[in-house]
Amino acid sequence: MIEPQNLVSAPRSPWRRRFDRLATGLIAAGGIGVIVAVMAIGAFLVVEVLPALFGGRLEMERVRLALTPMAWGTLKAALWAMIFAVPLALGAAIHSALFMTQRLRSRMKPTLEMMEAMPGVVVGFVAGLVMAPWIERHLAGVLTLMLVLPLGVLLAAGLWRRLPSGWRRRLSLARAGLWLVPWLLLLALATFALAPWLEGLLFGGDLRVWLDRELGLDYATRNAMIVGVAMGFAVMPSIYALAEDALSGVPSRLGEGAHALGATRWQTLRRVVLPAASPGIFAAVMIGTGRAVGETMIVLMASGNASLMSLSPFEGMRSMAAGIAVELPEAVPGSEAYVLLMLAALLLFIFTFLVNTLAEVVRSRLRRRYRWLGGAA
Repeated sequence: MIEPQNLVSAPRSPWRRRFDRLATGLIAAGGIGVIVAVMAIGAFLVVEVLPALFGGRLEMERVRLALTPMAWGTLKAALWAMIFAVPLALGAAIHSALFMTQRLRSRMKPTLEMMEAMPGVVVGFVAGLVMAPWIERHLAGVLTLMLVLPLGVLLAAGLWRRLPSGWRRRLSLARAGLWLVPWLLLLALATFALAPWLEGLLFGGDLRVWLDRELGLDYATRNAMIVGVAMGFAVMPSIYALAEDALSGVPSRLGEGAHALGATRWQTLRRVVLPAASPGIFAAVMIGTGRAVGETMIVLMASGNASLMSLSPFEGMRSMAAGIAVELPEAVPGSEAYVLLMLAALLLFIFTFLVNTLAEVVRSRLRRRYRWLGGAA
């Protein structure tokens, strides 16, 4: 029997030890600095707001009238953004991690992740000055397209299953992201070509007038739908990247074992892979929600900045972050308007803190619940 040899690491030089200590100290100082900075921001907001709030300088009715529309607009903007972003981001993450070939994935994933570097002001500029007027002119076509594209994907899936085996190998699911694009473009062109005819047949030639007359919905050029599309485009890369990493971290032996036991690909995804990756997916969605709540420039440039309380996607809104960006430069320190803006900032701070805390608590519970699957967090 051969005795294992004791492996002794080579002694480090004094310079290397000093360098390691310096690096460790800098990392620790950076982490502590971030925590102190966040706590200092919270303390500053509390000091600015609480004396005025409890000292009688602010009336609760005034606070309610000023902040309720902005709070509603913040939640409304985040809601429509997540409605647009979450299905697309999670669908792309599932396809990229589980179905796409490694070669294609290595090219597509960095491209999608690079979208996260696009400044919000650029997205807001394009949404407010380019996309909003275009959608206003082609409203019927855009709304019809939102219905046609999901049905078109389902139709393509049904036709693919009926193809001969040779054609299915050529049009494999691993390359579905490529061969579906021409099909969806064809559906989009057909939809916009037929949209004027459908608008004249069903809505008397003007969908905006019909919405106002029949449903009482006033269509604003810059509205929640524009904000949802633009802000969803901005938060989608971060949700995709985190969810894709979580799905890719699920051990392949779990899926192979499920297939060996007779499970279909959909059953394996739904009952094995998604539960194992659910902590990471939940964290991705919550991080995207946090960014959507705190987004400023996109909401400011694409929403119309109107203090309205409505769930309609065709009307504008005003978020807390946008209100602070617009009014704070003109607010006199110590005035009522200044204190109200500080109170809005404090509410945003508290909301973000609670959302992140809830995300971590739920993620920890999901990790404990599905630890037996061996999935990635």
